[in-house]
Amino acid sequence: MKCERCGTEMGAGEALAHGDRKLCEDCLMDVLSPAMACDPWAVKLAKGAIESGPPPELQGLEKALFDAVRERGRVPKEQAAPLLGVRPTELERAFAVLRHMELLRGQRREDGGVDYVPFEGA
Repeated sequence: MKCERCGTEMGAGEALAHGDRKLCEDCLMDVLSPAMACDPWAVKLAKGAIESGPPPELQGLEKALFDAVRERGRVPKEQAAPLLGVRPTELERAFAVLRHMELLRGQRREDGGVDYVPFEGA
């Protein structure tokens, strides 16, 4: 059986129902808990945590995305997931964390696309 959202092949009994759709576990998580980069409370909490102690050490995908943007100056959103070898929804979650920490932000291009760029001073 294939996931009706991403097309990933699933074994017997792995499909999870969401409404009338059969989804893989990753897609169900994405549907039920989408990444939200623009969340004022998350920004406030992240800034408070950073100000109250040493800056957190980035790890995993967050570190890879942050390093890629710092190295290049900007990374087009549509190129970031293939560049890092991850699914777009995984990348969106990593970007949301970095956005809440005010390390990266999105910047609209003239063609309507979005680039990931560092926050001023990050």
